[in-house]
Amino acid sequence: MAEITVIADILSVRLDTRQVPEAIKQLVHIVYLVTHNMATPLYVIYLMILTDTDYRLKGRTKVLFIIPMAVVITIALSNPFTHWLFYFDETKGYTRGILFPVLYVSVVIYMIHIIRLTVIYGRSLGLKSFIAISSLMPFMVAAVVIQFFRSDFLLEMFANSMSLLMLSMLVNRPEDIIDTDTGLGNKKACMEGIKRCLENGKPLELILINITNYSFLEGIVGYDGVTTILRRITNRFESTNHSNKYFSELYYMGDGKFVLEMDYRKFSKTTHIAHFINDVLKTPITINGMELGIDAVVCIARCPEDIDAVDSLIAFQNDLGSSYFTGEVLFASEVYVGNHYDLMRQIDSIIENALNKHLFEVYYQPIYSIHEDRFNSAEALIRLHDEHFGYISPEFFIPAAEKSGAIHRIGAFVLEEVCAFTGSPEFRDLGVDYIEVNLSATQCMRSDLYKEILGILRKYNVEHHRINLEITETAAASSQDSLVENMRKLESRGLTFSLDDYGTGYSNMDRVSNMNFEIIKLDKSFVNVQRNLRRDIVLDNTVNMIKDLGMKIVVEGVENAEILQRFADLGCDYIQGFFFSKPLPKQEFIKYIKTHNR
Repeated sequence: MAEITVIADILSVRLDTRQVPEAIKQLVHIVYLVTHNMATPLYVIYLMILTDTDYRLKGRTKVLFIIPMAVVITIALSNPFTHWLFYFDETKGYTRGILFPVLYVSVVIYMIHIIRLTVIYGRSLGLKSFIAISSLMPFMVAAVVIQFFRSDFLLEMFANSMSLLMLSMLVNRPEDIIDTDTGLGNKKACMEGIKRCLENGKPLELILINITNYSFLEGIVGYDGVTTILRRITNRFESTNHSNKYFSELYYMGDGKFVLEMDYRKFSKTTHIAHFINDVLKTPITINGMELGIDAVVCIARCPEDIDAVDSLIAFQNDLGSSYFTGEVLFASEVYVGNHYDLMRQIDSIIENALNKHLFEVYYQPIYSIHEDRFNSAEALIRLHDEHFGYISPEFFIPAAEKSGAIHRIGAFVLEEVCAFTGSPEFRDLGVDYIEVNLSATQCMRSDLYKEILGILRKYNVEHHRINLEITETAAASSQDSLVENMRKLESRGLTFSLDDYGTGYSNMDRVSNMNFEIIKLDKSFVNVQRNLRRDIVLDNTVNMIKDLGMKIVVEGVENAEILQRFADLGCDYIQGFFFSKPLPKQEFIKYIKTHNR
């Protein structure tokens, strides 16, 4: 449109000074005036699309929006007969007609729309885009006013060109919103778009697509191969959309996750498209001579009915793992129903409320020493009983707390509770040697962690050997530099360390041998697997290696005497599990130890 306007503008100026038929001059001027006047309503539509308010352009609102544009086009097309817009006088000079100001009235009407949209919804685009769009308005208005009074100052097209340049540089930056692997909108573009829709009241229907075996595929064919798979899947989606334009946007969120935003005019087709995509994804893809199957969870989510916040959408899609893979299309309203979904949405405020109202409680699970035939230690475990939701699993609230940063306060609370207990006379009477306290990966990243721990031990006058700090393999892998330094400073003060969850997939022999762990805790996966010759060889050699390194072994998840005897025969040191006791509140733990250690 801009190119046509510029060409027509140049031709009209050139032809006005030449002896050419008036009909040609009329045609060129009409093309220029119509296309030039169309720029403002098109800019309004562009701004509505940018702010996700275009869905409101329907019915009576749509008619009122079109009227000024339709009046201008009607006057322009009838001008050869009426000369109301412009005419050529006796000297063949271009002269404005009696209705020429209607063009400017039309521009003013659409300018009001632009100002309204910018003021009400502009900030949803982000500060940079809001400033860019707002700064264009005075520039464009000034150009229109000047050219109205001085028709020889051809500033309007210059202002339009500069506006387009500014928009392309500051608002529509492809590198900010395009995923380079797939060519689709990226996660940032998706989240900003959905956030605008939710803020502006635009209803959304989304099809969430998770390739649940993405990591497996990447391991088989590598980065280049999995990128090829993603592009072929993208082509399948886009070919589905090509003929009927069912969806307005398709985004790639990374790690094999897609979000498809349905066109609001095609909501009735959402379920049909979801089933079609689900069927399409069942067709294998051939890479390097290998026929690879795609396992994908396809789920329909309606906003704001099912999901009313961007963070909730991210959490919801991340949770759509392989456990939800059935081969059928799912609905968000059925995946998370009732309290479970409310819990997911409110978890941050639930954690904050629990910290403020002291709803967290420390439980203790006894650990049995095979060699001493007594319970010589225990693991401290955090528990949460919410006023509304009741018991909430640590597997749910710990990841949320790590994400929000609340884990530092939770960790400090647990250590305070444990130290208050271990520093008390009733603990000394139990004959328990020490308590294991878990450290999360996020806590281990703090360079000043050792100061906080030593400060709490000093506060409750706790002997340092009474506390054993338990670190998961995930934490040891992700925060090794900070962890090693914290360990060095704490070990010098007499604290000991355990490596938890050994064998969960992060195992690294170099890490185990180089870090000064006193105890290695075998994950319950060692306990739960069915016995066979190969697994027995792996287990025997794992235990022997740890023992040869001078470390002690705790076996977690032991639930019967047969398993206990099996690991006792292997020479393991400690047993933890439901065979002896589940985690207990402090007073029940004290009673249990007094009874069973007697």
